[in-house]
Amino acid sequence: MSTAKADSAAGKNPRRIRKVRFSMATRLAASVVVVSFSALVLATIVGLNAGRSLGEDIYEDRLISLESSGAFDVAAQLRSTTNIATALAASPQAVVALDEFKSALGELDGELPEPVDLDALIESYQEQYITPLEDAGRTAQIRSIVSEDATATYLQYQYAIDLGVIKQPSFLDDAGDGSQWSEVHKTVHPVYRGVVDQLELLDLYLIEPTSGRIVYSVSKRPDLGTALNLGPFSGSVLANTVDRVINNPQDGTVISDLSFYNAVPQTPVGVVASPVMDGDRLVGVLALMYDGLVFTDILTADGNWEQAGFPETGDTYLVGADATTRSDPRPFIEDEQLYLGESQEFGILSDSERATIEAVGTTVLTQPVVDSTFTAAEEGSSSISTRVSLTGKPVYGLVDQVPIEGVTWYVVSEVGTAAAESGLDDFQNILVVGASIFIVAIAFFAVTWANTMMRPVRAISERLGSNNEERGEFDVAEKSPIELQNLASSFESMSETLDRQQVNLALARESRLQVMRRMLPSAVAERIAAGDLQTLDEVAQASVAVLVVLGLNDLVRADSSDRDLIDQMHSELDELAEQHGLDRIKVVGDAYFAACGHDRPYIDHAPRAIAFAADAHHVLRDLSAESHVDLDVAVGIDTGPVTVGMTGGARLMYDVWGPPVSVAHNLARRAARGEVLMTSQTRDLLPKDVATTLVSGSGSDAELWSVSSATVEGVL
Repeated sequence: MSTAKADSAAGKNPRRIRKVRFSMATRLAASVVVVSFSALVLATIVGLNAGRSLGEDIYEDRLISLESSGAFDVAAQLRSTTNIATALAASPQAVVALDEFKSALGELDGELPEPVDLDALIESYQEQYITPLEDAGRTAQIRSIVSEDATATYLQYQYAIDLGVIKQPSFLDDAGDGSQWSEVHKTVHPVYRGVVDQLELLDLYLIEPTSGRIVYSVSKRPDLGTALNLGPFSGSVLANTVDRVINNPQDGTVISDLSFYNAVPQTPVGVVASPVMDGDRLVGVLALMYDGLVFTDILTADGNWEQAGFPETGDTYLVGADATTRSDPRPFIEDEQLYLGESQEFGILSDSERATIEAVGTTVLTQPVVDSTFTAAEEGSSSISTRVSLTGKPVYGLVDQVPIEGVTWYVVSEVGTAAAESGLDDFQNILVVGASIFIVAIAFFAVTWANTMMRPVRAISERLGSNNEERGEFDVAEKSPIELQNLASSFESMSETLDRQQVNLALARESRLQVMRRMLPSAVAERIAAGDLQTLDEVAQASVAVLVVLGLNDLVRADSSDRDLIDQMHSELDELAEQHGLDRIKVVGDAYFAACGHDRPYIDHAPRAIAFAADAHHVLRDLSAESHVDLDVAVGIDTGPVTVGMTGGARLMYDVWGPPVSVAHNLARRAARGEVLMTSQTRDLLPKDVATTLVSGSGSDAELWSVSSATVEGVL
């Protein structure tokens, strides 16, 4: 016997019994314990966030420092090269050298002192230039290196091939051929060679402005003596930069972006060109070519990461306006294959790009950067953001433009989020350990309290969370608060009602959707099921086919009319329409309306409609043979704009409106047995090998065309 029943039997006052019970509100007053727990957690989170913010500020300062110093160093390098080019071009020696070299070349153009061993030159260039270019995956032929200019090949042979014991062309001051060019060369060359050696440049050029001919080069590569406007090096970074100076000498010295250059295989190069002026006369152009990998050394401190102040995973690299790198990132320098594998797995590096990088040994001009990084660069964002690195790792990043005119480059500084946050570990550990001790004490008390106080609530929760088959009766203790007992009863009733309603709703919705799918195109059925009843679609061009089933009215009027035959006919026509990509619009008496291109964007909607009409003729002839009923079809087809959607107000129906519908219907009524009549709009969209016959085209009638089923069969 329960306590309530025993008390009642003993004659106790029921009011007194209710007084000894506690409501849920009273019992939940003990949640003050939870408030203490929450306050401690909140304090811990605030402390952690404060520490994290402090750490982020520290790394933000370090990133700003790396980015600023990197941008400054790159700009300083470019300015230094620019100033040197400007100073050399402004020297009177440059004017004299250009005039003398041009005069000497003119003499060589008239008559060469001795013949050239062209085979030896080609063999040497094949080994020095063509093979390395092919290894780098670039298309290279000997004519893209060797000039057709006899004077150019003569100078290259004398100063780069036929050297005897001398191994480097730049070491030779005089080839000893007795030419005027060699006399000028032995005077000028030591000075310019010293400039190239001291500044660690790739080459120094003197170029005459009329044809862009290179009259002098320190390194004596295959471009010596060639014309940059027509020769094998036209269109190159050197030719384009020199052309900018020749076209606008008043602009002074110009800087090029980095690029690959066939005369320096597997090396990205940059060009700085300056006009050589004699008063107002443009004597020529002095150009300096440098190794683009110098920026990798600048931004990575030659690999001395710690001395340069780089964090453990800190990196700084250069990005160009085409969203590819202009310097090698740190992970590539430290472990090339690991970097390439991670970047390719991340999806930013393709197979061909990886092959190019492995061939040339640098990511410059090949490695794409992350979209978010380049977007931040283009938008001029100067704030630190969280993104991913070139290998897909999460990083804190900062990007800024290099402060120099002439090129659009950006310096990107990054540090791994894990490394940036590692400095907070000690602080976090102390804070977490202290909080954990207090949390354990509170948790021990809270678990004991929760198990006692929330046992009735748990019973209701488990009951509601179970399946229908698993649900038993609510087991709420007699001593539970009166609110829980009432709540349990209400939940039981509500749960049963909701289960029934959900099942009924699901069955009703699925039944309605199945009916609509049989009656309407799938896309329209889904849209109506979603509640969209108002949308009308304007279709710029679709083909409408109307089939008039000849003999159907007689079949319906006959005493022996066969409903199954009519159903079979409509079913086969529907299946045939679906095979050809048409949708049935409606059936009105003996007329079957179908359209193509209004629901699915078929480009060949007209041929599909013709093919459907031809096959429908055969279907009806077969039905006639099987049922011994004389059935045939007359077809009308028109093409043009239509409107598609639901109409009818309370009694909705799916329809297609527009002139093509009425025109196709009229043509079908006009067509003879087995004939397909179409407008010129439809005929113009048919393949040329479909034979059509002009039915009318004079007077007030528009052009109408006829086609037979036999003509269409085997063509469409």
